[in-house]
Amino acid sequence: MAIILYNHDLLADAYKVRLLLSLLGMDFERRTVGILPGKGNDAPHYREINPAGTVPMLVEGDIVLTRPEAMLVHIAERHDKGGRWLPADPVARAHVFEWLAFAAGELTATEAARLQAMFGLAPSFADAFAVARTAFRLIEGHLVRRSLDGLTFIAADYPTIADIAIFPAVALAADIGIGMEEFPRLLIWARQIHALPGFVTMPGVREVI
Repeated sequence: MAIILYNHDLLADAYKVRLLLSLLGMDFERRTVGILPGKGNDAPHYREINPAGTVPMLVEGDIVLTRPEAMLVHIAERHDKGGRWLPADPVARAHVFEWLAFAAGELTATEAARLQAMFGLAPSFADAFAVARTAFRLIEGHLVRRSLDGLTFIAADYPTIADIAIFPAVALAADIGIGMEEFPRLLIWARQIHALPGFVTMPGVREVI
């Protein structure tokens, strides 16, 4: 059954799903959905499937997912035959889910600040920029500590969906005025994600990464 991704090219949450699908070499159907008030995600037929009107939305057969982290888990579980992107090891798996929760929590401040700047959408954080910077410091510190043990990636000694969930926010940081020069370990990590076979970019992801 083909995957249908209801997508907007400028949304980081949609990008992380497209990125994983590309890294797995998977074909999918992309359907563009407007995100401004009164646009595609407010259309009755869209709300019938997805009452919250969130974008992206993934449909595969009778499976409908409306949260990007859930989409990453589903794709990895169902389509990654090697089991690499979502580890079977319980400890590594727990670390992956911990960082998926982080990506769905504090790190969404980066996207909130972007959407406020790009489209004038109401921010979901009182000070999205400050929350985003704090989140970046947490990831930087985590990667520094892992580097002391010779480890590069977020949750395992190889890339997982935890890395995919976090990458878009970091790669798009310049959109809200956060420079990578203050986060050198994050920059090293982002360049390694950028170098993965099957990597695809999106508008705003700088080639310098």
